Amino acid sequence: MSNLPADLLALAAVVLLVLANAFFVAAEFSLIRVRRTRILEMAAQGNREAPWVERSLRHLDRSIATTQLGITMAGLALGWVAEPALASLFEPLARLAPIGLRDEVARGLSAGLAFALITSVTVILGELTPKGVALNDPEGTALFVARPLYVAGWLLRPFILLLTRAGNLVLRLLRVPPATGREAIHSVNELKMLVAASAEGGVVEDQEEEMLRNVFDFGATLVRQVMVPRTEMFGVAADTPLPEVVRLVGEHPFSKIPVYEGSPDHIVGVVHVKDLLRAWSSGADGRRARDVMRETIYVPETASVSLLLARFRRRRQHMAIVLDEYGGTAGVVTLSDLAEEIVGEVADPFDEPDIQPLPDGTALIDGLTPIEEVNQRFDLRLEDPHYDTLAGYVLGRLGRLAQVGDHVVADGAELRVEAMDGLRIARISLTRRNASGA
Repeated sequence: MSNLPADLLALAAVVLLVLANAFFVAAEFSLIRVRRTRILEMAAQGNREAPWVERSLRHLDRSIATTQLGITMAGLALGWVAEPALASLFEPLARLAPIGLRDEVARGLSAGLAFALITSVTVILGELTPKGVALNDPEGTALFVARPLYVAGWLLRPFILLLTRAGNLVLRLLRVPPATGREAIHSVNELKMLVAASAEGGVVEDQEEEMLRNVFDFGATLVRQVMVPRTEMFGVAADTPLPEVVRLVGEHPFSKIPVYEGSPDHIVGVVHVKDLLRAWSSGADGRRARDVMRETIYVPETASVSLLLARFRRRRQHMAIVLDEYGGTAGVVTLSDLAEEIVGEVADPFDEPDIQPLPDGTALIDGLTPIEEVNQRFDLRLEDPHYDTLAGYVLGRLGRLAQVGDHVVADGAELRVEAMDGLRIARISLTRRNASGA
């Protein structure tokens, strides 16, 4: 015989157990999906629940163990309480069937109906629905469940520690390292993918995406890739009279000028225009460039730009002389050169643009433009391990000194030498060719 009050009490327990199962499922998926950076931001803004979420994320393995234990306990309890209670309620209904069922058949049918019903309710209300809610709104769900989950974790702590250690022991036997929480740390390539996805979704602007990608690539960039080469460097001899230095400075748009002894291979200091003007205003008195120059720093061309930036900050200087492997001057690099690696090229009113598009679709390019910049601008794949600039690339393909009119074809583009500066390629025209090569 069915005991109706007891069955109703059992049904109430079933409802509570389904809700408990839903709670732990929502907690598990929300903690896995939520972004810790967003939670830290919300905590800084004064959200009272955010610190509880951050605590759960800080001990994510323990939090997930709590949810798993809660789901398991709720499931076992449902099987123990729900099926007998529902079967007891369905059995009288089965006996009312017009065909007349034997007691054994009625009990079996009611048990089957009870199992099907409780399974459907548990899957729909206790699994799929809370999972969908957590995945659609991980932040709100995590804020809602974090504090009760902490209480549940405190109550179940002895069991969680025991089961966690047992699980780690099994993992070690299988030679699988236990989770350490480092899985949430992203590599540089993963961060680039996240930035690209954010830009595609409209969260990050195109210019911001480019700057972020430049930041990631900054540490891998070498000084020789950003320096002004010696052939383009402007300097003055150490014994140059100040009036002559002032005249030369007026012809060149630089605020710092390297000073050399004998030849540009022996840079001994740097003249700051501010010091030069101060000395000039107080009277030249026969002074020369060496009398107003400051010390400079030297850096090998193979050093990383991040290392050079650290030296700039430590020495409070904005210019360095770049040395080649033989100790000679390879070029000069300034703080603005490093900044342009992140923010992009900043146009100088005194400079011609490195890349000038022409009306016929051709582009006129400065020979010192980095190959990587040309590849990005024109979607090409020009590569040469021995050269960093487009002029060097053309020289490498020619295999000899260049002359005006020389051209090479690579990756669907024609590169033609348009101007020379002595033996150096000064300007190159780039023309995209169609598939037929016309």
